[in-house]
Amino acid sequence: MRIDNPLLAIGGVGFLAFGAWMLVAPQSAMTMVGLAVPDGAAATEIRAFYGGLELGLGALLLAAVHKVQYQRAGLVLGCVSYGSIGGARLLGMAVDRDPSAFLWLALVIELGLAAGYWWRLRTGKRVATSG
Repeated sequence: MRIDNPLLAIGGVGFLAFGAWMLVAPQSAMTMVGLAVPDGAAATEIRAFYGGLELGLGALLLAAVHKVQYQRAGLVLGCVSYGSIGGARLLGMAVDRDPSAFLWLALVIELGLAAGYWWRLRTGKRVATSG
């Protein structure tokens, strides 16, 4: 199968992988950023929001890989979601002044993907917008 826009696949798989990790093992995932997540309501909230939301975003981006009529919406979704996450991370790093290697890596990936989606929206071929 030929993938016209690999950024959609990369972003989709990224969201799916991170979302699955948050759903299955929120405690170990959050340990990377120095958070201790207790069992119970806190773990459920991480599973629901980080796990569930990211699984949904990943599924939508991957659907856009396979359906031409979803590609533009997928590019917008990728640009806005990764751009918003990266922008908020950058603001947090500036305010909190405690950037770790993990935060820098995540920032580069998020803003890199957002820029790639934006670039594709601005310069890429037009794709179908309906049926």
